[in-house]
Amino acid sequence: MHLSDTCYILMKTIIRALLVWLVLLVLLVLVNPAASVIGDDVAYTDYATPGTIPPIEIQQGSIATSRISITNHGNLCYDANLIFQDLPPGITASPVESQTIDVGETAEYRITIHASENASVGTHIIRIADNIANDPYTWQSVELSVTTPPPPPTPMPTTRVTPIARGIPTRPTREEGAETGGMDLSIVVRVIAIIGVAIGIAAVLWRRR
Repeated sequence: MHLSDTCYILMKTIIRALLVWLVLLVLLVLVNPAASVIGDDVAYTDYATPGTIPPIEIQQGSIATSRISITNHGNLCYDANLIFQDLPPGITASPVESQTIDVGETAEYRITIHASENASVGTHIIRIADNIANDPYTWQSVELSVTTPPPPPTPMPTTRVTPIARGIPTRPTREEGAETGGMDLSIVVRVIAIIGVAIGIAAVLWRRR
């Protein structure tokens, strides 16, 4: 075999190897996007969505609670908690603990809303959503009514009641006797003594005549 034949065979082998690598590279490039599309389709065809939340009413300087459910309609498990948006001035929401929601399952979350004493009074629309990673937020609008607390109750006037003695009756004193119209014994004695002295003086004068 001549040298030229050897070089020809070597070049042919190298070209075949390059063609094989080129084909593999093209297949790898084509397969990766397809796998990505399939993965995205499997993971994000359906999302976990929050349920309807009833209106929330809260007074200034108080706390109100409500509940919301999130259902997993997808085909993967999700770790989900809640995020809040459009809270009016003076209104805050406590963080909600994350829960793992299995496929087809529903998790219930407790919402705690705090209103400061100078919170904005009126009816507001706030938004609540789950914050699952790589899941577009599904916002749920909630009506939040902030009211002023009622005024404190007016105290009722009290009437003074004199207690009634239910013990053994006692003889009234001199002042009590005078107030009730009775006559004091000492006054009677004095009147009798004055009358007696007057009669004595009159008798003496009568005899001297």
